[in-house]
Amino acid sequence: MGFGVIYGNDVIAAVATAWGVSAIAIVRMSGEGSVAIADKFFRGARPLANERARHMALGVIADGEIVVDEVLAVRFDHGASYTGEESVELHCHGGICSAGRCLDLLMSAGVRAAQPGEFTKRAFLSGRIDLAQAEAVSGVIRARSGAELASASRSLQGELSSGLKDLFDSLTALRAEIEARIDFPDDVSDVEYAGYSRSLAALSARTQSLLERCRVGLALRNGVRVAIVGRPNVGKSSLMNALLERNRAIVTDIPGTTRDTLDAEFIHKGFTITLVDTAGMRDLAGETDPDVIESIGARRSREAIRGADFCVLVIDASSPITNEDEHVCLEALERPTILVMNKSDLPAAQGGELNNAGRFAGRIKTSALTGDGVNDLKDALIEAALGSVSPSDGMMATERIICALEAARLCMEEAREAIDVSRGADVAGSLLTEAAESLAEPGGADASEELLDAIFETFCIGK
Repeated sequence: MGFGVIYGNDVIAAVATAWGVSAIAIVRMSGEGSVAIADKFFRGARPLANERARHMALGVIADGEIVVDEVLAVRFDHGASYTGEESVELHCHGGICSAGRCLDLLMSAGVRAAQPGEFTKRAFLSGRIDLAQAEAVSGVIRARSGAELASASRSLQGELSSGLKDLFDSLTALRAEIEARIDFPDDVSDVEYAGYSRSLAALSARTQSLLERCRVGLALRNGVRVAIVGRPNVGKSSLMNALLERNRAIVTDIPGTTRDTLDAEFIHKGFTITLVDTAGMRDLAGETDPDVIESIGARRSREAIRGADFCVLVIDASSPITNEDEHVCLEALERPTILVMNKSDLPAAQGGELNNAGRFAGRIKTSALTGDGVNDLKDALIEAALGSVSPSDGMMATERIICALEAARLCMEEAREAIDVSRGADVAGSLLTEAAESLAEPGGADASEELLDAIFETFCIGK
């Protein structure tokens, strides 16, 4: 059922805390008439309606003469609650029975069970937060590290929305200035055109800066997926175990021990890094009767490369470069790749260099046996994900927001090109209108019902 069907003046309720044994459970209710409904069951020194808003009142929840639980109740006025609506919270004892019984009593008075994310959706629909902030709520709840939490919190507090608004306002002012001259192109001097071009370049650079901060936030939210690739017996599984600091992959001296992909994750400096250990890859094209299992493993290794954000290409530093190393290198370079020269505890092989050596994002010497260089590799993976942005500058954003920013920046660049090449102020004005629409999209002013459903149905019930 779409939210457009169920949203209205009805009162909704849900348990806002996790079900199970705990010290406290919170039953949340929102909608006009929430306080009156709560007073059907709340017994305190005075009715909840007579208590000060946002102040706890001690009492009990009772079903007629039967006391269900002792609670703390708090009411919120319209415009001063999480949803922006009149709301009530009942803080009862934790556990399934107490919270469930309180919820049942509210339902018996005509309250409807809230849908996933409906409280946050009402906050958006009431104008208390925009859609970018609403999506950040989910980021705060699901954060797995301090850096991810800080990134989501910055967006929730409106830093991303403020940045988008500043860009939109600057773009609108520039667009108005350009469009005012469209009807009089002969009166526009080269100096003015050059000024428009500089303004567009500066605006595009600001958009790119915000985009980079959002990409870091997305990386913090989704993590970084890294495929560890190389020919057989270069130490890929040993390196994975060293990065994880535990024995996750089976390691033997027999080449080709790993025949399938193996995933595991760890957190480093606030980033969740998912490692994908892959089967050793060789060029099987010239073999008339290749091993079936090896062929399947090689295919899955290629799939792992295509699904990764980065690759770690592992070579055996104690052995000369082989044709197999070259073959895997070409496969790995479909993605940004860090070259790892493993087994650096052994005497290094003399001479030899990969043909595509200049294309690597970094080079690290490691020894999976001694642990040398392993932390350097972890840092290199984070640096590759961050680019020039500090984790403390990241802002939680979704793919939807990043796509909107990319579209806006592209329109700005095309508008600048139109100004520079053909003095096309009319074309530039049209492109800047598109850019403005893209910048407005993250806030959700014209969000479709389908988009809202897709966003909020991923939330938990009670949020």
